[in-house]
Amino acid sequence: MRRLFPILTVLAALAAPCGAAQALDQAKIDNVTKAADSFAALAKDSFKSGKPPRLSDPAAKPLLETLFNTKDLDGKPQPWSDIDKLHEWTVALTKVGVIYYLAGTGTDNPSVVAGDPNMTQRANQNSITYAVEFGRYYDTQLRLYAAMIDAAVAQMKVASPEERRDQQFRTLLNNISDGTANAMTGVLHTLALDGLPDDWLLLRTVALLDIAPRAAKFMAPDDRNQLKNAAVEAAGLIKNPDVRSGVNTVARAFEMLQQ
Repeated sequence: MRRLFPILTVLAALAAPCGAAQALDQAKIDNVTKAADSFAALAKDSFKSGKPPRLSDPAAKPLLETLFNTKDLDGKPQPWSDIDKLHEWTVALTKVGVIYYLAGTGTDNPSVVAGDPNMTQRANQNSITYAVEFGRYYDTQLRLYAAMIDAAVAQMKVASPEERRDQQFRTLLNNISDGTANAMTGVLHTLALDGLPDDWLLLRTVALLDIAPRAAKFMAPDDRNQLKNAAVEAAGLIKNPDVRSGVNTVARAFEMLQQ
């Protein structure tokens, strides 16, 4: 039997752009947070009903588009001072992802799902049932972590040796590494599920290939090893040859930096 991947554990975890760094507008982050809260209100009790609002729902669409729209990040490296804003955006996004994942499981407690194989199977099926929303969710999540990595790499280049040794700074870097590893692992596990259309799989593979080179160079060794193992495992289960090839490329990117 195919392994049932507990995707929730990674949902809840938390070519380089050019040009001068440009700060995110705080109003954007405020709108993202409000959109997530409003969506959560619309989706109240969807863990029981199994019917969260869809992107096609007129009431939900503007809220989800606010969360999924990353145009403010396109071609604009973010300054290190934006890390907290990017984190807030990621937290708001995760709130929506968890709602879709828990839909119809009968519980709003992620730990309950993680500990019950039947609930895990039901929750994993939601990645297929709500493929449109999960696709946008994953694309946004990976884009946010790519922005965090770019900001972190730029900051490390200009930081003094003393600043690079600062414990708070090191902790932030580790958190970005961990969050990126968990986000990418979630996408890889989803690619291994049966029932998702080929175009969906290929689009997520492209997103993984985009972030993989910068993530592989940035990540802590244990996170790098996690990604390599997740990619190898997923590749062994994926049926689409193009997707499998892309995932093998991801695995190789992380493996090369371990050698």
